[in-house]
Amino acid sequence: MERAEFYRYPNGGSHTITNVLKQDGSLASKVFNKHSKTLQREDIQRVLPSVFESLKDPKTQRFLNSSTINLVVSNPNLLRQFVPNIDPKFVRMLKRDAKLRLMLRDPLVQALLQKPAAIDELAELLRIGEPMLGVRPERDPSAHQNLPDLPAQQIYNQAIHSVVWIRTIEGNWIGKGSGVLIDKERKLVVTNQHVTHSAEWVDVFFPWRDRNGRLNKQQDFYEKNKQRLKEQGYAIQGRVIAKNVRNDLAVIQLIGIPTTAREIQHNFSKNVEDSMKRGDRVHILGNPGGQLWKWTQGTFIQKCLLDGAACLQMEARTEPGNSGGPVLNGRGVLVGVLTVGTDETLSVAIPARSVKVLLNTVPASLVTLPPKQTYPKQVFSIRNTTGVKVPYQIRWSNADDWQPKTLQTGSIATHWSNGQNVPSGYPKIRFDFIADDQQVTYRSYTLETTLFRENNDRAPIYRFRYNPRGDRLDLVRDALAAPVLSREVPKQTQLLANYPNPFNPETWIPYQLAADSEVRITIYDITGMIVETLPLGHQPAGIYQSRSRAAYWNGRNHAGEPVASGVYFYTLTAGDFTATRKMLIQK
Repeated sequence: MERAEFYRYPNGGSHTITNVLKQDGSLASKVFNKHSKTLQREDIQRVLPSVFESLKDPKTQRFLNSSTINLVVSNPNLLRQFVPNIDPKFVRMLKRDAKLRLMLRDPLVQALLQKPAAIDELAELLRIGEPMLGVRPERDPSAHQNLPDLPAQQIYNQAIHSVVWIRTIEGNWIGKGSGVLIDKERKLVVTNQHVTHSAEWVDVFFPWRDRNGRLNKQQDFYEKNKQRLKEQGYAIQGRVIAKNVRNDLAVIQLIGIPTTAREIQHNFSKNVEDSMKRGDRVHILGNPGGQLWKWTQGTFIQKCLLDGAACLQMEARTEPGNSGGPVLNGRGVLVGVLTVGTDETLSVAIPARSVKVLLNTVPASLVTLPPKQTYPKQVFSIRNTTGVKVPYQIRWSNADDWQPKTLQTGSIATHWSNGQNVPSGYPKIRFDFIADDQQVTYRSYTLETTLFRENNDRAPIYRFRYNPRGDRLDLVRDALAAPVLSREVPKQTQLLANYPNPFNPETWIPYQLAADSEVRITIYDITGMIVETLPLGHQPAGIYQSRSRAAYWNGRNHAGEPVASGVYFYTLTAGDFTATRKMLIQK
């Protein structure tokens, strides 16, 4: 019995494909009849348009024959040697899909792939109508030139799960911009090269919603709650793995993505931006200023050149924080990545074809990135009470260079480590008492620090003080001259009683370490459920009892919510040592 698959035509009629092809003995129809089940699979339908276009390229056709096809089917990694612009998703699919490999070994299929006209005919057969019984999903809307634009809010709602906020930190330089998830399977984000600068690692934030589904758009929220968002999968580290300075593009590989993330709608099988006409609507999403995940509408003007690179010019009001964000057409399909605003109304984007070219340089198979090891930030402050400007230098470890600083009289400066490990005996400071003489006193002092928190009012504060005896500067804290840190090493590691206790809402948890250790404090409720975790990082041996050194808990859980009154337990883990004590919140 002949199997029939029903499709609905655009005019509402219906037909069976087998009847349509019954009288057609072409190569394309034979391949369709024999392999229609495989060809109409949803995952294969997604990549077929770009694969067909790549295989029709005259340069590719010169190499296509049964021998080379069989060779790449046996070793898919060789495919890019013969077809450089092949979709990486197809390469990965070929490696794991036995039915696809079996189809490509069919002599009929191999003969078709060597005839561009037959490829086009097969593509047309695969586009007959739309499925009646769910055999094939709706095709990319960018393929339908006559379809009306979607409502702007609908485009925003679909695309917002693909847009990210990127923060780059290099020393004292902080860059902020936007990006877009371009390949969910490989966890790849595309942005501007000037957003990532020369950094190897960047912080990437996905949009977060509260339990009522409200999207938080405040930049301060994401900066202050990075650790909590990291635990929930919305603050993620990413490594820059490819860049093109001329096109101002960079590709970032993430160590993970949240379940809410979606790949931006795009179609690299053809240059979608080529179909744009003057006056066509565009939608630009990004993170301008302190408000994140915003969008603006504009109109397409023309193609252009920017420093010799292809670009798209649009009339739209954008801000610097939009850089790296996606530019979508009226159907919500990616046409470019925003790079610059030329004045109050003109904006420029790098076209999607340039994104495709850069993505093609990324290996089809990427090794999953391990999380970059980071440590809690350590912080201290210095006040200048000398009456003169003081140049000084700071060093956070023996592997770091001395960082030159200058502090005006009457001013205070706060310094913190940038996620690196601060070993015992660091940070160090050295300073001079004659401003601008280009000489530094090469006697260094070791400073005491505390963990970086939202406010730094408990950070240790040192003072530059002029000492007329010897005509020199001293560094003092609590009326004691530097060097300040003379550590008393306890004989045994201990967890001490928190203070105050009972408390509302904050408390300090003191402890002492007999040896350098990785330190963590975990807080449990009376049922044994984890309420909050305080990762304190690598700590040198010593006594951590004062408020500037003890662990601090603000009485909130990992979601940032105040906990209820009652008995709680806290456990210190330091290397192989663990100990638990009890505390009471009384409101």
